[in-house]
Amino acid sequence: MSLEQTACEDILVDLKAFERRLTEVIACLHPSTTRWRIVLAVVSLCVATGASQWIFDPETRVVSLSQSLSNHPFFILSTVILIIILLLGVHKRVIAGSIITSRTREVLRDFNMSCDDTGKLILRRRPANVT
Repeated sequence: MSLEQTACEDILVDLKAFERRLTEVIACLHPSTTRWRIVLAVVSLCVATGASQWIFDPETRVVSLSQSLSNHPFFILSTVILIIILLLGVHKRVIAGSIITSRTREVLRDFNMSCDDTGKLILRRRPANVT
């Protein structure tokens, strides 16, 4: 076995290990991403429901804003919860997998490679030398 063949085999082993680890990381993010999407959807739905109740309330036009808001604690509570979870960065956790894959693609571009959304490596052809 020549030195070049063993070097190529070592590179292939490293690439396979990197690919396995990348797919593992992305697969592990999927359950938490789904949970945070559900939480964000439920809280957004609560805000929308509370807002519609507040807007369509006939007393809203008659009373002051503070009195109108105090008449609709569900809207206030759900809005506060939505603001808190957005300040805590839930919107970033929802797209964590795509953030990791896009950053990985950026780095792999230097090595003439890419990856799909599941983390599988994509080897690209070498560009033809233009002289």
